Amino acid sequence: MGRFIGRVAISFLICMALSGVSVRAQEVTKDKVGRVDRSYNEPLPVFKGLERAWGQGDAEKISRLLGGNKILLDMKGIGRKGGYFSRSQARFLFKRMFKTAAPKKFKFTKYHNLDKPGRRVYGVARRSYKNVRSGRLFQDTVYVTLCREGRGWVVSEIKTTR
Repeated sequence: MGRFIGRVAISFLICMALSGVSVRAQEVTKDKVGRVDRSYNEPLPVFKGLERAWGQGDAEKISRLLGGNKILLDMKGIGRKGGYFSRSQARFLFKRMFKTAAPKKFKFTKYHNLDKPGRRVYGVARRSYKNVRSGRLFQDTVYVTLCREGRGWVVSEIKTTR
C-alpha cells in the first residue's frame, strides 16, 4: 500500500512538471512547538515571502524566514542601535517597529548572486512607511542578505540606509 501511494505521489509531481505548473522548491518541516516551518531550497521565494510579510506588517511571518543563528539588524525604526539578535528578539523588534512605522510599501528592486549557489545572496528593496506619531511618510533602502542554513536559504542580515 505504501509503495502504491509513493508511486501516485511521484506520478502526480511528474504530471505537474510536464503540465507547466510550478512546484515551489521548499521543504516543509515542523519546529519544536509544532508550527510549520518552510526551508526554502531557492533564495527567490525567501525574498518574495519577506516582501509580502513586510508589506503586511507581519512580524511573525518575517521571523519564520530568519535562520536559527543570530541575525544582524541595523534598521531605522527598531528603536535601538543595530546588532545581532535571536529570532524571537527580532520578532519583538519588528512588532514594535510596525506599531510606530506603519509599512506602506516594501518591494525588492534588485537581486545579486541568485545564480551563484556558493555565495551569499542579497537583495535591495525600497521601503515606504508612515510614522504613526507624526503622520509623515518616509522612504529608505533596505539591504537583505540571505545565507544557506542546512539545505535551505534564510535571512541573515537586514540593514537600512541611515
